[in-house]
Amino acid sequence: MAYLWCDNGDDITSWRSGLAAATPLYLDTEFMRERTFWPQLALVQVHDGEQIRLIDTTKTTGSELAPLFQQHTLVMHACSEDLEAIAAFSGDYPAAIEDTQIAAALTGEDMQLGYQKVVQMLLGVDLPKGATRTNWLKRPLSQEQLLYAEDDVKYLPEVTDILRGRLVNLGRESWWREECQRLLNQAQAVTAPEKAWRNVKGAGLLQGQALAVLAALAPWRDRMARERDLPKGFILKDAQLLDLARSSRSDRGLFSDLGLHPKVVRRDGDTILELLEEGRRGTPPEPLPGPPDAHQKKLAKILRKRVGEIAESMNMKPDVLMRRRWLESLIRHPDQVPEPLTGWRHDIVTKPLLELL
Repeated sequence: MAYLWCDNGDDITSWRSGLAAATPLYLDTEFMRERTFWPQLALVQVHDGEQIRLIDTTKTTGSELAPLFQQHTLVMHACSEDLEAIAAFSGDYPAAIEDTQIAAALTGEDMQLGYQKVVQMLLGVDLPKGATRTNWLKRPLSQEQLLYAEDDVKYLPEVTDILRGRLVNLGRESWWREECQRLLNQAQAVTAPEKAWRNVKGAGLLQGQALAVLAALAPWRDRMARERDLPKGFILKDAQLLDLARSSRSDRGLFSDLGLHPKVVRRDGDTILELLEEGRRGTPPEPLPGPPDAHQKKLAKILRKRVGEIAESMNMKPDVLMRRRWLESLIRHPDQVPEPLTGWRHDIVTKPLLELL
């Protein structure tokens, strides 16, 4: 199947107007995010069931593509990062998605099964991986990149049909819809500024005043990353946040001792010192839960065994039914069931585990 190269808004609008509203679009994206906070969308590959289009997003606009994302179900594989790239380019997340990685997991495959492995497993086709880490913003794209991009959606309709058929036979298609909506909801969730510290690696090691300082620094770091379109680590690395939070000093010599880049010190030194003082005057947030105690570890072992038995009876991988963090949360707060353990999982795994608690 030959692809069409699309770099003209009028051509996209004309094609889009001819699509029936119920037509699913089998889609993948290529983007770059090495030195920016926001992903830079470079290419959108779309299979409409008849023709593959490679859409050059360096020559088209978000407003030209937004109707595609809002008016059609987008079928993708392992799409969490694609969703973010689409939202950054078009200004909004897609209205509806179907993720074939989730579909494969619900039929009994590994939760993180890659697209190449799915295609090989279901269709016996071996796809090359050579262009994965190339520069997708550079033009012209190489022949290797173009063929790689085409392959990313060429087999997606057939893969989807096979997996959907298996889910229907297993009575799990509604589970798929629920999980895809959950993924979309999670992608759109915004971390409240006062909770930004919870996403800092190592935050669980802090408590007391050090945690209050981290709670002051983290939302500022995140806000600067967005405003300047830089990776968070280009503002302050997680380890530097922790070091600053632990320190009791308020002099600029602290910055060189902690290895902060001179450019960071010149640009943000005064602000960081103000935030250190603000945090030390503030009330520390509730610390993250510590490691499970002996009783909780014993319970976790019992519950994991039960999850394994349930998963085996359903020919599913245990981590599709239950993630470690959900299990730990359930043990600590059995009256506060994590959201993913509601819905289809409730009667199958949540209820049996709560009975053991």
